Amino acid sequence: MKIAHASIPADDPKTVADVLAEIMGGEAMPFPPGGPQARAAWSGDGAIMFEVVQRGDVLAFADEEGAREPAAGGERRSEVHLAVCVSRPASEVIAIAERAGWPARICQRGNGLFELAELWIEGVFMVEMLDPAQAARYEEVVTPANMKRFFSEMGANAAG
Repeated sequence: MKIAHASIPADDPKTVADVLAEIMGGEAMPFPPGGPQARAAWSGDGAIMFEVVQRGDVLAFADEEGAREPAAGGERRSEVHLAVCVSRPASEVIAIAERAGWPARICQRGNGLFELAELWIEGVFMVEMLDPAQAARYEEVVTPANMKRFFSEMGANAAG
């Protein structure tokens, strides 16, 4: 199984889609179903697609299908994030993000359990990018069994 696509918010969907497409070695294009400003950022292999939509338009249950409507308030941060495996080395991912003016850094997760590049799109939306070596380590250690053991050692109930 895989996630077919992800929709993320942006103040400037065109620029965000262009930068993400560059990181993923793909292309960006208009995405009319997401609204007049929405863009799609594709990975070079066509396996990943980000719908980059105008921040402030939220999804709502409507009569026939989900619809977009203006959100209340002005908060730009989000409670969600994504982790994406990319083919570029982490150093290139960081350089591209920094060139776009986005905070970016290499981070250790789980006290050194695995490493990734942490990007903050437009300074407010976090996307974790894993280069090939980082992705291999992630896939090795981030399994249901390992997470249950890890969280149990932390004193948390991972069984649900």
